[in-house]
Amino acid sequence: MLWDTAGQEEFDAITKAYYRGAQACVLVFSTTDRESFKAIPAWKQKVVTEVGDIPTVLVQNKIDLLDDSCIKNEEAEALAKKLKVRFYRASVKEDLNVSEVFKYLADKYLQKLKQQTAEDSEVLHISSNKIGVFNTAGGSHSNQNSSTLNGGDVINLKPNKQRTKKNRSPFSNCSIP
Repeated sequence: MLWDTAGQEEFDAITKAYYRGAQACVLVFSTTDRESFKAIPAWKQKVVTEVGDIPTVLVQNKIDLLDDSCIKNEEAEALAKKLKVRFYRASVKEDLNVSEVFKYLADKYLQKLKQQTAEDSEVLHISSNKIGVFNTAGGSHSNQNSSTLNGGDVINLKPNKQRTKKNRSPFSNCSIP
């Protein structure tokens, strides 16, 4: 879904609801509208406050009207650098660089997802190493103090009597280190 908040301050309370949960952001200013350019830092801050650090780009729209421009190229580039976002010059009317903006954001979002997945997996792996030693009643570690077992707790597990045969050891298919 794409939401165009149009930068209208009178709708600020409503627009926050639109970008809550957003996964990417396009900050757009018009080549012919200095006020839209000046409002960009405040809009970026509103997005960061509401949804955190998400993939974001700065877009100078209406480059087909460069003859009427009221923003210098250097100013736009400096703003992008200051905000630490990628900068695109585009024309929606002429369909210039529009696809590139969304391709870039999609790539950045997928990279972020992959990174989060890897971090979540690492956290799961690290936390699983801290669980401790699982021990069945009467197992080889049952008489050891838990502080000697890798700093973890000993969790005693008892076999489900309905699923184990009386004459079979619960360890018959396991090798205990």
